[in-house]
Amino acid sequence: MPLPGWSPAPLSDGARPWVGGGPAQAQEPANRLGGPTLRSVKIDEFAPPRSRLPLLITLIVMLVAGLIWGATLLRPVTPVPAAGSTATPSQTAAASGLPFLTPDERYAGRWEILEYRWTDSGLEVEIRISVDRGPFSYSFLAFENSGVDATSPDPGSQPPRFSGLPIATGEQESGWLFFPLDRGPATIILATAGGNQMSALPVGG
Repeated sequence: MPLPGWSPAPLSDGARPWVGGGPAQAQEPANRLGGPTLRSVKIDEFAPPRSRLPLLITLIVMLVAGLIWGATLLRPVTPVPAAGSTATPSQTAAASGLPFLTPDERYAGRWEILEYRWTDSGLEVEIRISVDRGPFSYSFLAFENSGVDATSPDPGSQPPRFSGLPIATGEQESGWLFFPLDRGPATIILATAGGNQMSALPVGG
């Protein structure tokens, strides 16, 4: 029996005393499958990386929508003509007729036959010239479709008459001319002041 106040001395390695002599050895934790201890693994680590395609598509759609919206705001407003407004006679005349262009492409416009009538001595014809790019100097010729000889005109027997002066840009001039032709289908030719032919209009017999 131990004496009063006696207690066993603590072991230096903190192990519990082992009956049968000597301290008990601390046991190492068993390794799984005999290998080194593995770190914990989460299932999310094996998931494929998230695609950025949906985000890219969303950005593109937002960009296109913004461009369409901006273009709608910047679109100029087409003015609506006031009720009852009509084109002036000069605008109507400039838009009608057969286009012509000089050989050097410097002058251009339109011309048309407004009216014609046959007489016993030839053809009376009223012609209008509208100039888009001038000043334009002009001349006229005519020939019977059954022949090949061209003839120059004389002033018509009634007004208005051509002044013979160059026609400025945006201006127009009309006048009556007389061609000594036999009655029948004919052709009127518009030419430059130097006689270079540019355009032709038919006249019925």
